[in-house]
Amino acid sequence: MVNASSVKRLIGLFNMRLVWPTMGALFLSFSCWAQYNAYYDTKTLHFGFHVGFNSSSHRVQLSDSLNVAGVTDLRYITPDFGPGFQLGIISDLRIHEYLALRFTPTLMFSQRNFDYQFRNMDKLTRKSVQMANVDLPLTLKFRSKRMKNYRVYVLGGIKGMIDMASQEKVVDDIDKVKLRRIDLAYETGMGLDLYLPYFKLSPEIRVANGFRNVLVPETHDYSNFMESLRSRTWIFSFTFE
Repeated sequence: MVNASSVKRLIGLFNMRLVWPTMGALFLSFSCWAQYNAYYDTKTLHFGFHVGFNSSSHRVQLSDSLNVAGVTDLRYITPDFGPGFQLGIISDLRIHEYLALRFTPTLMFSQRNFDYQFRNMDKLTRKSVQMANVDLPLTLKFRSKRMKNYRVYVLGGIKGMIDMASQEKVVDDIDKVKLRRIDLAYETGMGLDLYLPYFKLSPEIRVANGFRNVLVPETHDYSNFMESLRSRTWIFSFTFE
């Protein structure tokens, strides 16, 4: 489940104090304008692109041996969210007036952090993993009825992820967390379609939860006491179609 601290970090990252008031003003103003692109959603296939920010972490399952006295000086491990950004293209296939199938290949750069507390140290030790993912999401977009120049929508689907910066097969003596190159996740989200005179703009928020253990087992303290790692990513983006 998403905890309160994760949501607070996400809000801080995306600076919602500026984003949501701006989107609210756009929403109200669009309701007064004439209808733009009346036949836009009748197209069988259309394309676009999206840009945005992300915040990534992991759901971690710790080993029982972490709490056994005399085994290690490590007290606990806390995964923490790290910042990132992404850029991708959109292919949208109209299935029904209220349903579309979307394929959105995306290049995503992100950082994932791990904080370690040792018994003989006052400060936390942080290890970070830099990632450069090629994401391949396939999602269904369920849209509401159009109301002048806006629609609300929800979406859900699955995606494959390939980490081009993965060190899964790198053999070295450096104590660091290594993640597998391939991951799979399910993705859900919601957004708002805003119809402008020449294109459609959609602010969108999504969360992706991985269901594959991506931890590469190693024997040092920074990996040895974790049983599994499963990814979690919050994404805020703007799509242009």
